[in-house]
Amino acid sequence: MAPVIIAKGLHKAYAGFAPVLRGVDIEVQAGELVAIMGPSGCGKSTMLHVLGMLHAPDKGELTILGTDVLTLKREQVAAFRRGNMGFVMQASNLFDHSTVFENVEFPLIYERVPPQERWERVIRALDLVRLSSRVHYRSNRLSGGEQQRVAIARAMVNNPRILLADEPTGALDAHTSRLIMENFRNLCHTGGVALVMVTHDPKMAEYCDTIYTLEEGLLVCRKHELFQMSQEKGVSLLAPPVPVVKGALVAEYFPEASGRYLIEEARLLYSKGLLSRIYAIRGSSFLGNPEGYALPLAVRRLSLSEHLILFCGFFSGRYWKLRSMLPSGKSGQTRALLAGLRLATWIQEEGIRFLYASGAHTPATAAWVAASLTNLPFAFDVRATDLRRPSRDLAVKAEHAVFIRCDTEVTKNQLRDLLPEVPEEKLILTRDPLTLCPGEDSESPQTAVEDEKEDAQNAFLQMAAVGTLDEQKGIDVIVKAIANLGGAVPLLLRIAGQGKCHSRLTRLVRRLGVGEKISFLGQLPFENMPDLYSRADVFIAAGCSAHDGSSGGFPTALAEAMAFGLPVIVSNLPEHCEIVRDRENGLVVPQNDPTALAAAIRELYGDKNLRLILGKAAQKSIHEALDGDGAWRCIEERIAHCVG
Repeated sequence: MAPVIIAKGLHKAYAGFAPVLRGVDIEVQAGELVAIMGPSGCGKSTMLHVLGMLHAPDKGELTILGTDVLTLKREQVAAFRRGNMGFVMQASNLFDHSTVFENVEFPLIYERVPPQERWERVIRALDLVRLSSRVHYRSNRLSGGEQQRVAIARAMVNNPRILLADEPTGALDAHTSRLIMENFRNLCHTGGVALVMVTHDPKMAEYCDTIYTLEEGLLVCRKHELFQMSQEKGVSLLAPPVPVVKGALVAEYFPEASGRYLIEEARLLYSKGLLSRIYAIRGSSFLGNPEGYALPLAVRRLSLSEHLILFCGFFSGRYWKLRSMLPSGKSGQTRALLAGLRLATWIQEEGIRFLYASGAHTPATAAWVAASLTNLPFAFDVRATDLRRPSRDLAVKAEHAVFIRCDTEVTKNQLRDLLPEVPEEKLILTRDPLTLCPGEDSESPQTAVEDEKEDAQNAFLQMAAVGTLDEQKGIDVIVKAIANLGGAVPLLLRIAGQGKCHSRLTRLVRRLGVGEKISFLGQLPFENMPDLYSRADVFIAAGCSAHDGSSGGFPTALAEAMAFGLPVIVSNLPEHCEIVRDRENGLVVPQNDPTALAAAIRELYGDKNLRLILGKAAQKSIHEALDGDGAWRCIEERIAHCVG
């Protein structure tokens, strides 16, 4: 394989100074990491600038990727550099008040890359440096190491063949420097990117395959141990993976207005090679609510122009034929049918082979329509909220679906009772994937938080509750339980969430005189949730059934709290009791019973060892119950089988 850089006899001098380069010769192979060392002022940065075509040598030869770059005109040099090279300097040079996405996206805007492709390439570039979870953060909120990794992603977003780095770890601590160098080594040895790096640090140089020192304007080789890279590597680190099945997820909104289960569901399907596109029936802009979404799949939505196309579909024969197959009287059915007509067109354009709808109402109806028109298999999921008011066309969709996913055992039983004609093997119990785990960020140690939590434990019992502020979350029961405790238990309760009952709950808090013990935090950003769980000693989920006996399923926040090792107190809703067992991995109290809840709080306050035991058991049991990889294997097999 020909070297990607060949330099012969490079000379460079500045007026009034001794020559900086006096005949430099160097060859760099694809996938090779090259370190250039030497004392300050020896010309290391000058040499890097010459190799990067930022400065022209006084004489010599320079061939990059088979092109004699010294013969190119200025515009040609700029275009060649943009298309083939990436630069990482000691200072990350990010736009402080822009998001990580906006910083990495900038080179693509300059190259006029379409918005949908920009999103996908930015996320893949951030995945290379393990920072896609920070895509929506402002860059001034990142640590120094994270900022430098964003700079690497920005340098990689145009898929360069050559990466030039000037002291990229000079301002970082030892641990973060090692992380950066491991990122570089992965990029080079996995993707065939050639790296030329200037550094003072011999420990960082040891990560490289070849080490030179620049001595009196000449390069002296100190180490040369090339990594044996296969011939097929180095094509494109940003190329999308080849899917197992070209599947599409159909949702009402994406991302959701609140919660993250749908995002995690999409992430899980994508990781298994089953998801190639996401379709949202409502919403006008992907960036309208991007919080927490970090998959390299831009969302295709029904825009205003698409709605005009839908209106025209109302007069088509296909619409009325499908309409005749469904029971009448369902509100919103017309919209779902028309959306399905449009989805069918998209599916044919993009070669989709399987449809999976999130939600048993409009998304499932639209997916059924699209699948019927394209002769594709489809499936949908059913959640507890879907069965509060089951759609009249549920039986039709269930008949044609290859499988139906249920999120809890209660939901599965209710659906079985509602549709007894549906074969048992068509109903699959697969719980929602875990949305948040502790310790996901290696650069954000929780030592200070843990110390503060330990100090707080000596004075107050720190409690947390999360959820929409409505009647079914039982927040009023928690408030009354705290009032029942009086001064017997010094505690603080933080409630995250918003909803229609906020005003009523704040009035209740004032009336019962517990305002100094309870704080309403509002809707917390997802990035702040780990801090809430880390500071808490106990998590409370006091949900209750609605008047018709329905409930909201197993709360996402309860699963997150258990994953953080928090002891939990839950009401005896059937969904809670599927996972939480009284005195094994939590405490279970009757619904709408402030006295019983107060007794449970008092017990956990007085027994720190019990809190520790229940917390460890909760953490273990939630991972077993929500084993995403194992639990979703059945769905993976079903999809692969029906597509053939």
